[in-house]
Amino acid sequence: MIIPFPSKYRKTAGRATRDINCCQWVESLLPPDTDQVRGAGSGQDTAPSAQPVPEAVARFFSELKCSLPREYSFREESRIIVEKGEPPSAVCGPIRVASTLRRTDGSGWSIEVEYLDADDRLKRAAISKIELNSGRGPAFMHLLDTGLAIHSGIPAVAALLRAWPSAEHSWRTDAAGWFQDPDGVISFVEADGRVHQPPGAPVVHAAATDPRPMAAGSLQGWQDEVAALSAGNPALVFAISAALAGPLLRWSGFETAGFNVFGPSAVGKSLMLHLARSCIGVPESVTPWAAAQTGLHRFSAEAQDGLLVLDAFPRDPDARHLKALLALGDDAGAGRIVSHRDPDGGRRWRRVLLSSSELPLSACLRKKKRDVPAALAARIIDIPADHAAHGIISEAHGEDAVSFVRRLEAAMRRQNGHLLSSWLERVVADLAGIRRDLTDRLPVLAREVQDHCRAEAPASPGQRSAVAERFALVGCAGEMAIGFGLLPWAEGSARQAALAMARIALPPPEPTDLVGIPGSLDLVRAYVARHAARIMDLDPEHPLEITPDAIGWRDDDHLYLRKQPVEEEFDDTDSIWGELRDSDILAPGGEQRSLQYKMPDRKVLGRPRCYRLHRDRIEDDEPG
Repeated sequence: MIIPFPSKYRKTAGRATRDINCCQWVESLLPPDTDQVRGAGSGQDTAPSAQPVPEAVARFFSELKCSLPREYSFREESRIIVEKGEPPSAVCGPIRVASTLRRTDGSGWSIEVEYLDADDRLKRAAISKIELNSGRGPAFMHLLDTGLAIHSGIPAVAALLRAWPSAEHSWRTDAAGWFQDPDGVISFVEADGRVHQPPGAPVVHAAATDPRPMAAGSLQGWQDEVAALSAGNPALVFAISAALAGPLLRWSGFETAGFNVFGPSAVGKSLMLHLARSCIGVPESVTPWAAAQTGLHRFSAEAQDGLLVLDAFPRDPDARHLKALLALGDDAGAGRIVSHRDPDGGRRWRRVLLSSSELPLSACLRKKKRDVPAALAARIIDIPADHAAHGIISEAHGEDAVSFVRRLEAAMRRQNGHLLSSWLERVVADLAGIRRDLTDRLPVLAREVQDHCRAEAPASPGQRSAVAERFALVGCAGEMAIGFGLLPWAEGSARQAALAMARIALPPPEPTDLVGIPGSLDLVRAYVARHAARIMDLDPEHPLEITPDAIGWRDDDHLYLRKQPVEEEFDDTDSIWGELRDSDILAPGGEQRSLQYKMPDRKVLGRPRCYRLHRDRIEDDEPG
């Protein structure tokens, strides 16, 4: 139980609270005839209820007693470290120095401490020698915030830690991702501090984020309930494979591999993001693009050699959104710099990006009169979400699409957080073999992506080697995980998913001011062909209602393309429709200042505005 510190013992000096009065407060809680330790009660008064001590905690207590400085003792019953003297003084709850840290360049000397929080959970933290010698700083605030009991004030805890005998050496790193020590031993460090490493000197992430929530369910449960349901859906298979591709980036020869899924609401964009996140932790823990306006540098640091998930790029981005997007295209971070190791924010990051938006990211740039940089076009590829029978869902496994999605989302909440750690253990354990395998597989699959797109989708950017390599990387990660038995899919499933996503990838928009009639006609024809399933036949006897999926309608003579979806697809609609009107392909409604046509109520309820085109001119091979 945590008892609040009473206000009558609070005395402030500037911004600090005088912790020395805490001793008087604790003594006031004790009966008059109790043998007292100054600052804390006896073991009988303060010990937690008798419960079996977990094995890890028992090990911690044993190591604490063996290494404690001679001027101190540890009272296990009350779980208090006591400074010897007359009378003895309670210092704090159980804590020990686990190792001494430094960076490989000899800087950043620190200590790593292990301690028990108020809920009897073991935790670790790093404290720099600067903070240790001064007895103040954010590291000590972190100990308090995460549940270490402090009885005699922070300076007394700092004095205890300074008096600790020499501890074993560990290497310090300030970033997640791959780490190589001076002896060439390579480890992988997760953002929350977990380290996957072969035998060698321990590695400590000194700037680790708060530990992520405990994994739910089990790896087997995730495989049976989540991965198995994803089979037969290329977009879902691709999302899971992308979650594993980040650790392979360092060995691939490129930095950022980004995939932005775009389309209207309720087509499955968020499902893809949640599915990728379920490989790592809580599926709903995705970062909104709004946060990336100022925090992309921090998010990139946390996702180094891993997965960065950004949701909902806005339809009308502001300058900060565009800055973050362009920074991703340059493999950089943007926003507030959080590390003195990168004071100018110039560091380049390795990450796999999964993003979502209503419009293609390239179209968002063009709407703001910004060119699409070649680097961005190669590193972040737009993929339409509404490409399958039900948005991104191709196979609902005997259910309707809505029920299937709900079932999959519920399964992810029950089972998550296991796949990535299991994958990293396999990769680190046989890193040399993984690198050889990737060297062999990646160029072969990249060439297959290029050949497939040339044959099946000439407009896809997958024909370009830089784009094909990024799809191939995701496919390779999935195939390796299948080979390890981590993904319950048939061999070739991840490869086929990469090919399928490359086939439908959207090319960056070309300038439309000089395309002329043939170019404008080709753009519209491609749009109609791409969305043919969403163009509805008009009923001559009954008016139709507007459905969210419909981009337009057709009758014997005309195509009617809805205004909003068309304008979301093209950047300069006035130029396109102006060319087509002059060639008599577009049939406006007769309004003096509009190229649009207002549907009669007898055809479509609500009389939506649309672009009316002559079917024979659109469907004919020659514009005439």
